[in-house]
Amino acid sequence: MSDPIAPHSAPISAYMSVHEATNKAYVRHFGNIDNVKTATFHNVESTGFRVNYETTDGVSGQVFITFNTPLTRREDIRPVLEAMAKEAEEALGLPSSLVGPPPMAAIAKALYARTTDIYTPPEPTVPLNTFYPVPHRKALSVGLLFGFFALFGHASDNQLPRLLLSIRHSTIGPAAARKILNGLVYVHAAEASLALIICLRRGWYDSSNVFKWTFSTFLYGFNSLGLLRKHAKDVQGLK
Repeated sequence: MSDPIAPHSAPISAYMSVHEATNKAYVRHFGNIDNVKTATFHNVESTGFRVNYETTDGVSGQVFITFNTPLTRREDIRPVLEAMAKEAEEALGLPSSLVGPPPMAAIAKALYARTTDIYTPPEPTVPLNTFYPVPHRKALSVGLLFGFFALFGHASDNQLPRLLLSIRHSTIGPAAARKILNGLVYVHAAEASLALIICLRRGWYDSSNVFKWTFSTFLYGFNSLGLLRKHAKDVQGLK
């Protein structure tokens, strides 16, 4: 049976990695290693979590800290980790390191990890190396959107039928249409770059499917990027 917590490890570990004081307290109290110089949250699973550390004399290691009761839901992770941090810091006579608003660096790292670092189960429910094409209707709608702004932005008055010319003069001018078109291209290029990063970090796809996902996202934007996220959920058996 797959671990119910492991699929959520990446964003939580990324978030907790910013809280070095908390991680050092974990290692000192639960790992019984007092001379900790640095500590980084590594991963979490249903039975506990791992923290990498380095001591003041240069020794590196990793400690596995078990939960009193195995976790079964994602919602249980944060309160358990906070309770264990409070226990460790009180036992060590340290001030609480988790009070106040969440640091933006931790939130940013968690969001990035949630997008790019996808847990690969031992027995995926669908093939890893695959590509989901954008449905024809959505692909056509994106093509019409780009075509509309390309036509209104670059066609001359003589090239447009009277009806379209009237619409252009009454709604959006050529300069504005070109700016919107350029903006759409930049957004799709950014989305394609994100798709490429996701594909490479997952390590599931061969070069052909990496190209397909990246090029498809450049053409169809969030429609293809959404399918890339859907593939991750399908692999993990999530709804």
